[in-house]
Amino acid sequence: MNNLKRKLLVTPVLLLLLAAVMPMNILGNEAEENRESLRTYIESISEEYNICPELVEAIIEAESNWNPQAVNGQCIGLMQINSYWHQDRMERLGAADLTDPRQNILVGIDYLSQLFSENEDIYLVLMKYNMCQDTAYQKWRAGDYSNYAVSVAARSSELEREHGK
Repeated sequence: MNNLKRKLLVTPVLLLLLAAVMPMNILGNEAEENRESLRTYIESISEEYNICPELVEAIIEAESNWNPQAVNGQCIGLMQINSYWHQDRMERLGAADLTDPRQNILVGIDYLSQLFSENEDIYLVLMKYNMCQDTAYQKWRAGDYSNYAVSVAARSSELEREHGK
């Protein structure tokens, strides 16, 4: 195949690839702006509930990697809230759409606040957030902290250092 034919075949493909990549960059910037907006919201709600905002961010990273549309079984959204277990909480808070990032975060922080009011140990709180509460308590009493709890607590500490705390 001569060079002219090769260029004629390759050029449209390159243009299509370029067109496909350009919106991804725009979406990436938009997603980052949304994340910053959510961080401001997280700080505000966390302060109201006396919860470390970096802990909330670490949970969001672990649960959904900041994807508000994330679904894992019956767990939905940024903080992977299960509406079955949190229906009363959702009604009390006026949160009907767990794919809405702000509603999801509000329910998640409210739940964390409840867990911290029951026990101040971050590892137990994180294990209860992530698994059956009875199982979490048994593991915690045995000194067997879950990988989830250890990694989220460590990431929360990293984020605190990054934020100068």
